[in-house]
Amino acid sequence: MHTIPKGKAIGFKPLMEEWSHYSLDDGNILGVRIIVSKVMKTDQLDATGLPIYVFQSTNVVQVLTQDEYRDIVRLQK
Repeated sequence: MHTIPKGKAIGFKPLMEEWSHYSLDDGNILGVRIIVSKVMKTDQLDATGLPIYVFQSTNVVQVLTQDEYRDIVRLQK
């Protein structure tokens, strides 16, 4: 069993929340995006001396057809 390090909640703001898209064998596209809802800074440091953070998040998932995906890509250009 893993213990979650204790930490102090700190404020944050999203700079970029992009989708990752995956082509599925059935021809559809799976879209996944992580949304962070809480960030905590622990009193621990990693091997390079940087602070260790823990966070809470939600995964947002969508299934797109090839045509829907093409439309999204076209709109982003």
